[in-house]
Amino acid sequence: MQSQVAQMRGFPPIEARGLIKDVSLRKDETIRILHGVDFQADWGRMTGIVGPSGSGKSTLLYSLAGLESISGGQVTVLGERIDRMGRAKMARFRRAHLGFVFQSYNLVPTLNVEENIALPFLLRGRRAPKGEIAAMLERFGMADRRRSDIGSLSGGEQQRVALARVLVSKPDVVFADEPTGALDQATGRVVIDELHRVAADPARAVVVVTHSEEVASSCDRVVTLVDGRITGGAR
Repeated sequence: MQSQVAQMRGFPPIEARGLIKDVSLRKDETIRILHGVDFQADWGRMTGIVGPSGSGKSTLLYSLAGLESISGGQVTVLGERIDRMGRAKMARFRRAHLGFVFQSYNLVPTLNVEENIALPFLLRGRRAPKGEIAAMLERFGMADRRRSDIGSLSGGEQQRVALARVLVSKPDVVFADEPTGALDQATGRVVIDELHRVAADPARAVVVVTHSEEVASSCDRVVTLVDGRITGGAR
């Protein structure tokens, strides 16, 4: 597996150097969202990104996952310079190695719960592990919603499905944007435990953006982003 090869070579799972992100407001005006950010995640650890609203946390997460192009600097994931990849290659790389939990869930409304969770396997031409899907839904308290339409679910239930879809596919790196934002405390604790289960694997890594003190305090390392700049390191 590529992540294991990178680990043996001494590469971190994710490394950004001098990462700059500019956004065009009008033809003659741009705003800088990220100002030369240096960031590194570690194998077998959960790294949290915290900071006030509007500080660029989600933009940083999207940039690290190759979901947004960058304006300057470099991003290396699993030993590969993803900022140099074209769209098609990046999509294949992300599908094979990365998992992303979106705030907006990004579920397919025409598929039921089980089908949404199985989707990453179908896209890779693999058989979905129905037993693992059932076990994950059981842990998330959704065993009875396996065949439910997405439109019938609450926001919290949709968030659990989005998380289950990523976790069951076992990516090398999990990126999660506010993964407990729509959940009650008990379910949020289950989600944190599941993310820790991923991060406990020495060949995998987790990066989480959060406003939750509970999530942040459970991370192995936390960095603080303010106005597009890293202002605080590990704790």
